Amino acid sequence: MLNIYKFHSNPDELIGYTDRNFYFGDEAKELILQGKEVTKNVVGTNLNDTPITALPDNLTVHGTLNLKRTQITALPDNLKVGGDLNLTDTPITALPDNLTVHGNLNLNDTPITALPDNLTVQGYLDLNGTPITALPDNLTVHGDLYLDGTAITALPDNLTVHGTLDLNGTAITALPDNLTVHGTLYLSGTAITALPDNLTVHGTLDLSGTKITSLPDNLKVGGDLNLDGTAITALPDNLTVQWDLNLTDTPIRSLPDNLTVHEDLYLNGTPITALPDNLKVSGHLWINSTPNLDTNNLPSSLVVNGEIYK
Repeated sequence: MLNIYKFHSNPDELIGYTDRNFYFGDEAKELILQGKEVTKNVVGTNLNDTPITALPDNLTVHGTLNLKRTQITALPDNLKVGGDLNLTDTPITALPDNLTVHGNLNLNDTPITALPDNLTVQGYLDLNGTPITALPDNLTVHGDLYLDGTAITALPDNLTVHGTLDLNGTAITALPDNLTVHGTLYLSGTAITALPDNLTVHGTLDLSGTKITSLPDNLKVGGDLNLDGTAITALPDNLTVQWDLNLTDTPIRSLPDNLTVHEDLYLNGTPITALPDNLKVSGHLWINSTPNLDTNNLPSSLVVNGEIYK
C-alpha cells in the first residue's frame, strides 16, 4: 500500500488524517517489536527478517503485513489485515478463528497443518510446500488456491475457488461434488483417475500425465483441455472446449460426433483411425505422427480454419 507519510512534509495537514489515527512505517514497526498494543490503525508494516515472535492484541493493519522469515508462531485473535499477510518461511502452525485477509495470504513453506473454520481470503491463498492434509468445509477463496507439492489428499465439499486451483504433484485421487473453479484447474502428475459429474471449469483443465481414462458427460471447459500423455481412450458426447484440446500421445482411437474445438486440436502421436463428420476446429489441426491419418483421408465435411500439420 502507498505510504502517504513519505510523500507529505506534514502528515497533520493530510485531509482525513488530521487526528493522526494511523501509525506509519518505522513508527509502527518499533511499537510492534516492543510488544506494545497498537491503539491506532497501521497503514502497513514490514517485519520481514526481524526477531519478532508475537504480535500485540487487537492489531489492525490496513495495508500489507510482512512477517516472512520471522520466528512468529501464532497470530492474535481479532487480527485484521486489509492487504496481504505474508507468513512465508515462518514456524507458524495455526491461524486464529475468523481471520479475514483482504489481500493475499502466503503460507508457503510453513509447517501449518490445518486452516480455521470461517477463514476469509479475498486474494490468493498460497499453501505450496506445506504439510497440510485437509481444508475446512465451505471454504471460499476469491483468488487462486495453490496446493502444489502439499500432502493434501482430499478437498472439502462445496469448495469455491474464483481463480486458479493448483493441485499439481499432490496425492489427491478424487474431486468432490459441487466443486466450482472459475479459473484454471491444474491436476498434472496427480493420482486422479476420474472427475465428478457436471464439473465446470471456467478456465483451463490440465490433466496431463495422469491415469485418467474417461471424462464425465456434460463436462464444460472454458479454456484449454490438456490430456497430453494420459490413458484416455474416449471423449464424452456434448464435450465443449473453448480453447485448445490436447490429446498428444494418448491411446484415443476416435472422437465424438459434432465435436467443436474453438482453438487448436492436437492429435500428435495417437492411434486415431478417423475423424468424425462435422468436426469443427477454429484453430490449427495437428496430426503429426498419426500413422492412421493423412491429409488424403480426412472427411470432406471437416472444417479447419487454421492450418493442418502432418
